[in-house]
Amino acid sequence: MDKLIFTITDAGRQAIINASNTGTEKVEIKSVGIGSSYYITSPEQTDIQDEIKRITSIGGAVISPDTIHVSAKDDSPDEYVVNTIGLYTDKNILFAVYSRQMPIINKSSATVMLISSDITFKSLDTANITFGDVVFINPPASESVVGVSRFATAEEVEEGLDPAIAVSAKRLKGELIKKANLDSPDLTGTPTAPTADESDSSTKIATTAFIKQVLLAYAKLDSPNFTGKPTGPTADQSSNDTQLATTAFVRSAIAALVDSSPGALDTLNELAAALGDDPNFATTMTNALAGKQPLDGTLTNLSGKDVPALLQYLGLGETINRAADALQKSQNGGDIPDKDLFVRQIGAARAFDGAVTIGGDANPWTTAEFIVWLESQGAFNHPYWMCRGTWSYALNKVITDTGCGNICLAGAVIEVMGVRGAMTIRVTTPTTTSGGGIASAQFTYINNGDGYAPGWRREFSRTGDEMTGSLTLRSDDRMHFMIANADGSVRAYIYKDKGGDGIRINNGVDGYGDFVFNKDGSFYAPLAVRAGGSKKLAVRSDNNSALSAHFNLWGDANRPTVIELDDDQGWHLYSQRNPDGSILFTVNGDI
Repeated sequence: MDKLIFTITDAGRQAIINASNTGTEKVEIKSVGIGSSYYITSPEQTDIQDEIKRITSIGGAVISPDTIHVSAKDDSPDEYVVNTIGLYTDKNILFAVYSRQMPIINKSSATVMLISSDITFKSLDTANITFGDVVFINPPASESVVGVSRFATAEEVEEGLDPAIAVSAKRLKGELIKKANLDSPDLTGTPTAPTADESDSSTKIATTAFIKQVLLAYAKLDSPNFTGKPTGPTADQSSNDTQLATTAFVRSAIAALVDSSPGALDTLNELAAALGDDPNFATTMTNALAGKQPLDGTLTNLSGKDVPALLQYLGLGETINRAADALQKSQNGGDIPDKDLFVRQIGAARAFDGAVTIGGDANPWTTAEFIVWLESQGAFNHPYWMCRGTWSYALNKVITDTGCGNICLAGAVIEVMGVRGAMTIRVTTPTTTSGGGIASAQFTYINNGDGYAPGWRREFSRTGDEMTGSLTLRSDDRMHFMIANADGSVRAYIYKDKGGDGIRINNGVDGYGDFVFNKDGSFYAPLAVRAGGSKKLAVRSDNNSALSAHFNLWGDANRPTVIELDDDQGWHLYSQRNPDGSILFTVNGDI
């Protein structure tokens, strides 16, 4: 229960002052009084109004300079509703009182009433308040007060702001699992750290950025790009592997090559002279070989033939003929002669048209006429066919014989599945319509051919719709019609139990019962039927009077308050408060 701010009575405040100034005994809270009515509390009162009973099974403790914690328990079979709580001292002095219009406790005979709350006193030191010996419920725990606390949720542990809630061992272990050990941490994810200077040679963590800048001073193993004067070991002259060839190795290899050449060809000049000083020696040799006939007889057979003879010799005539009639990839299907037949032959769906005039005018259509139009458009030649009507109300028909609402086809999307003898047609209407059509709706027509009853049905819209038939909730269990708020909380129920006495309405607040419209014509309200604004009048009738009766509350300047009872034949009696405050009671007849 939240903290309750009590009103300190004058007598209670005086008891605290005496305990502080005269050295008398401290004020001891001995009992809790509970009342059934709500009223505006005042410091002058000495007892609570409409007291139900006095509870002596209480416990409490002072938990801060301006707050005490009080607990009270009643395990009797009594039934009552509590609107007022009063704290009484061991000298039967009303020390403090609290009252509110919303019931504080609603006790039934089978329950135990338990009040446990922090009580805050404005401008009053609680140091001189004590309680009896009974302590059966601890106050809220804090760092200095032993008491009751609750365990924090994961979100509250993450925030770490509330000092008054505890953390369970399981929750703490779960949070610690998310943290890395200081000693040999096992990191996951993408941990980060400061990037050390390139010259750093300490035990700091080496980030990827640090390693990258250090590696810039080294060549890659794969296709290194050396600068300066890189060096390497000179391989043995007999080596024939993937070792680096130094300049020394190359010079040695060239020297060995020249040494093994004939004396007349051991220089480049001598080699050039041997080739006739022809810088295009390779081209010259290729041209010379071009005029030679190949050893194989195929080229000889092809020599001198024209194109048709060449194609005939190669056996490509039929291939060329077929290629001439083939579809071109670059046309993306644009060179298909009959696209509707093509789609039908391969069994594909067809989007007929994104804006087609359906019917040509806005006159009514029957379902049969609509199906004839679909057939004329080839809708039943494909496993799935669709189109959309143009946005002209004047050029598109309205189907009026569905039995579940008119279908304006302007802007509507039409889908056809199946064949002429077994079809399913779905029409989805746009957000605007004409001709009495239903907007934002989906209609489905099913016709399985002869022997079956075809018909339309309309999907029910969750954003608001109307029905021409009955809506039935079928169950032996209780089922509700509910009115809910935007957040999902229910503010009213309507239901009737199987075999129940009538229709019940509940306002969505537990503890107040149901309003019942009985089968016999009566109306039942859980508390009372009240009339009036600021001043209310409760009325009850047993419905067995011979005449209709009226109970009136009224007044004017000369008669401030008049309470009058009459029936269809005249007034019976009235009670009147006069301007001077006196009461006049008058009866129209004998007493």
